[in-house]
Amino acid sequence: MSEHEQVIGIIRAKNQSPIELDPRRTALIVVDMQRYFTQPAFPFTQVFETLSPGSSAGYLKRVRETVIPSIQGLLRCFRACGSYVTFTAVGTEAGDGRELPCWLRSFDELGLATVGKRVWPPVGDPSWQIDDALQPLPGETVLNKLSAGTFATTGLEQRLRHQGIESVAVTGVSSDVCVATTAREAADRGFKTIMVSDGCTTLSEAMHHASLDTFNIAFGWVRSADEVIALMERASHPAQAAAR
Repeated sequence: MSEHEQVIGIIRAKNQSPIELDPRRTALIVVDMQRYFTQPAFPFTQVFETLSPGSSAGYLKRVRETVIPSIQGLLRCFRACGSYVTFTAVGTEAGDGRELPCWLRSFDELGLATVGKRVWPPVGDPSWQIDDALQPLPGETVLNKLSAGTFATTGLEQRLRHQGIESVAVTGVSSDVCVATTAREAADRGFKTIMVSDGCTTLSEAMHHASLDTFNIAFGWVRSADEVIALMERASHPAQAAAR
């Protein structure tokens, strides 16, 4: 057995540790499911396609066929339970990205050099909006962040603390950057944290699975959307869950 296989075995065993969710104290975080991340007509995927044609096809397919349906199911569940739901977005408030960190600005520079457009949209631009299939309901916030992790540049932690949130389920794109960073930030702040395995993805499936594993070994749990929904429903309707 290789070193990697041994470590993966440890990760799998650790992930079997039980977790319970109280719907009153559990939040769903939907990270950066904006049109420019989920649709092919915007500079984010256009840059990758210009550099390497076909490189974003699998990513966009997973977003449409797996990630969005998984998040839709979670939204229905969390809303039915009366649980807290919030969305995040990345965009430039200044309009030209000057307030973004250097690693985000470097993507803008790459976009200008390859497709003649900045990658990151202005806040409020149609491409900045959450994908039509996942539209927030009235009262569900969309927090614009200027960083990979949500907690670093928004007031999310304060919002969660004020509502007594103890656990979070993190979904969205991309699993290896903004989703994983948000999940790690949540875990470091003492929230029980789940990365939803089929509720997030990235440009490479191998990178996606590596992100789940590196989160899982130290920070929290990895569960499918159906598993999270079952945990929420079991807590909301214990008698019905026991009868199944």
